[in-house]
Amino acid sequence: MKEKLTAWTTATEVRKYAQVKLESINYDKNVPFANDAAFETFITDTLIPRAQGHINAFCKRDFDADYPTGIPEAIEDVAARATANMIQYLVMNKMGPLIRTGDYQISIPNQSVLTKELRDLLASWVKRGGHVKATDWKTKEITDTWDYPEKDPFLV
Repeated sequence: MKEKLTAWTTATEVRKYAQVKLESINYDKNVPFANDAAFETFITDTLIPRAQGHINAFCKRDFDADYPTGIPEAIEDVAARATANMIQYLVMNKMGPLIRTGDYQISIPNQSVLTKELRDLLASWVKRGGHVKATDWKTKEITDTWDYPEKDPFLV
């Protein structure tokens, strides 16, 4: 069973970014969402945790563990914007799989949750690996190979 993440944003905040009405998403009367409450439950229980998962994966960290007293405001903002992107993709998918980008060009819309702009905002939060300190310590194999070239068949 998956551990439920602490929500970094709210459905209300996400809807402010998305600016999407329920009618723009439902493809039939009350389908897939019967009302605004059902849509907000979907945002809270499904989309926000998925956006947080994308952010954690991109940054190679678990923000809930790294910031137990509170998620940084910048990360909360990116989570709201990434979740809003997911909602926008629901609208685009309702319109069909292709978009017209010019007089004669048709393409499939990009559905990246973390757009280049959001990835740029997250760049300073990406966890980097530590540096390895140099040492004089050598294994027997290294000592035999590196310190005694006469034993190396390639240095004949």
